[in-house]
Amino acid sequence: MSNTIKTGCALGIIGGIVAMIGLVLYLEVDNSAVVTMSVYMLAAVLFFALAGAFSMNSQWSWKVLMFMNFVTLGIIIGGAIADYYNMWWAVVEAVIGILIVIVSVSGETKMWLTEPHTA
Repeated sequence: MSNTIKTGCALGIIGGIVAMIGLVLYLEVDNSAVVTMSVYMLAAVLFFALAGAFSMNSQWSWKVLMFMNFVTLGIIIGGAIADYYNMWWAVVEAVIGILIVIVSVSGETKMWLTEPHTA
């Protein structure tokens, strides 16, 4: 497993943890906050899914990985524009998402996802 793949997995896990921390920090006990909390939770789930794409047993193709990268970035940016996401928290999450995109476009990642691999 190359350092690029490990970096992608680590960034996905960090992004998920940061989203969960955001969920806790901006938690509001109110029925009107359900959508806001759902956006934070969705971002966390998507980041953890991206981390899984860089794992040994990944079943995603490179095209699916890129699609999920942009879905994750779209949720974060859309949530920030709709004011469901705190702007500074969205910037941090978007930077992590962009770093995952950069890792995803490397040749090593394409090769890792297309060829069978072992430990």
